[in-house]
Amino acid sequence: MNAAKASTGLRTGLRITGAVFGGYAVTALAVTTAAALLARSGLARSEAVALAAMTGFIVYLALLLWAFSVPSLARLWGVLALAMAAMGAVLYLLA
Repeated sequence: MNAAKASTGLRTGLRITGAVFGGYAVTALAVTTAAALLARSGLARSEAVALAAMTGFIVYLALLLWAFSVPSLARLWGVLALAMAAMGAVLYLLA
């Protein structure tokens, strides 16, 4: 019984960690990428950063909600890692 309880606690901790810290990392990369793309498309730099930052709140909320609704921890961490890698690659290409 204790092993099952520990396993459940570990899975819950991993899900919370993925939701809070992984979601924050993805959101930070998304905001940075969106601001760079918007600025490159002709929007003033200050307006691009403000627009990207405002949409970042919605992205973070959506990621938090999704992280607790996805049934598999592997899928959660895989999608977070893939999103971070994709946005990191876009930022690298823009620099």
